[in-house]
Amino acid sequence: MTFADALRVLEERQEARIALGLGRVRAHLAALGDPHLAVPAFHVAGTNGKGATCAILSSVLTAAGCRVGLYVSPHLLSVRERISIGGRAISEAEFARLMARALDADKKSRLTYFELLTSIAFQHFADRGCDVMVLETGLGGRLDATNVVPVPLAAIVTSIAYDHQSFLGKTLAAIARQKTAIFKAGRPAVRADLPVLRRAPLRGRPVIVRKPWRSVRTDWTRGRQLLRAPSGRSYALSILGSRQGWNAALARAAVEASGLRVPERAWVRGLAGVSWRGRFEVIRLGRKTLIVDGAHNPEAALALAETWRSSPFSRKPARWILGIMRDKDAAGVLAPLAPFIAEAVLVRPPSPRALEPLDFARFARAAAPKARVTIERDPATAIAVWRRDPSSPRVAVCAGSLYLAGAALKAAGRK
Repeated sequence: MTFADALRVLEERQEARIALGLGRVRAHLAALGDPHLAVPAFHVAGTNGKGATCAILSSVLTAAGCRVGLYVSPHLLSVRERISIGGRAISEAEFARLMARALDADKKSRLTYFELLTSIAFQHFADRGCDVMVLETGLGGRLDATNVVPVPLAAIVTSIAYDHQSFLGKTLAAIARQKTAIFKAGRPAVRADLPVLRRAPLRGRPVIVRKPWRSVRTDWTRGRQLLRAPSGRSYALSILGSRQGWNAALARAAVEASGLRVPERAWVRGLAGVSWRGRFEVIRLGRKTLIVDGAHNPEAALALAETWRSSPFSRKPARWILGIMRDKDAAGVLAPLAPFIAEAVLVRPPSPRALEPLDFARFARAAAPKARVTIERDPATAIAVWRRDPSSPRVAVCAGSLYLAGAALKAAGRK
């Protein structure tokens, strides 16, 4: 099997098809010798912040000398980004080899797109002798394919907010029950001090983080901020965003609760060197600046608005290039961003689940009635028009979808 063959298999399984449940995955992994049991795991769920928290854990543990497997989703530019060891994405040849092995153990083609990738990740980390793996849930937690890990080193829930209600439930309490199901009896259950969880019956040994690390200085040009921990120690973090202080605090609490020994120098190096693309990512394009943020639900859009408000870019005219999935809360995403939008260009993110720009326009005009709203056929065209037009604002923001974020990075020549 070639890498191109593997990609065709994934396309046939359709990423938009979601079939939650653990039975298929458990039976499949058993046929492969249970590779998910070979490597100790940190398991992370949450409406927002889980990917960045995973990236922080991976970077710090790698800096401490561990061989770390990282599994995240979705990807921005290549599906290989989802599966990496020590910051290096799985090779095309290895991806194809493990896909062939996974398909051989899935002769009835029962596994979904995400379940196949989860199988490849577990196989890769076991085959390469990882010391630890960091797993991000794909959707929810209770029935997510990653929840086959029975005894994690620690499990983390980063946030609880409205998203994927058709799968997870209509209330915050219902969503919380799905996400906190990654907590396992006797194991550290790390979470922020969220009101929705204070009275909920939870499994595991509770580790409650009550305050985020505080951002004391931001270098907007280099994409770095200085965070101060409750201990008084300051750390440079190479990710922007108002939410990152919580993610760093949760990652630190999880590592300490797990019993792993991570020296202070690894925290300094790991936080300074962490990479997490498409989250208030500032890209200089000649005399213009493109900001790419994958904010795709109301809580993430609120975090983007907070970061935007505190940034120097908010003091200049900006063009907002926006696109969203049709199963997302378009009005909820636009609400915190609307006060900043004077002109918006609506596009269709590259996904079969995308909301058509004409339909999105109704929400945009309702949210920002004074804004100039136009439509372009795709993200690349919208960015190209903005770049070559000398009269357009020098700052543009691409937001509303991680699929849009990936398309924007590609259009900007970033790999």
